Amino acid sequence: MMRNAITRLLAERGWSDTVLASRARLDRAHVNQVKNGRALPTVATALAIARALGVPVAIAFPVGSSARRATSCRRS
Repeated sequence: MMRNAITRLLAERGWSDTVLASRARLDRAHVNQVKNGRALPTVATALAIARALGVPVAIAFPVGSSARRATSCRRS
């Protein structure tokens, strides 16, 4: 079972976090944190990831997807 939209989109393309980070021109560790809900993306980061994946931001980051997990992780 896929965790979130970014994980699903990466799997569909056969990409790793490293490939996405390179295409989005972002740090691989940060991409991994965003993908796994441990960090909230800035608008610029969300746009870079969506562009690299070739999808609208709303597809890569559906409403309520990673924001809820990152917020709950911070409160722990």
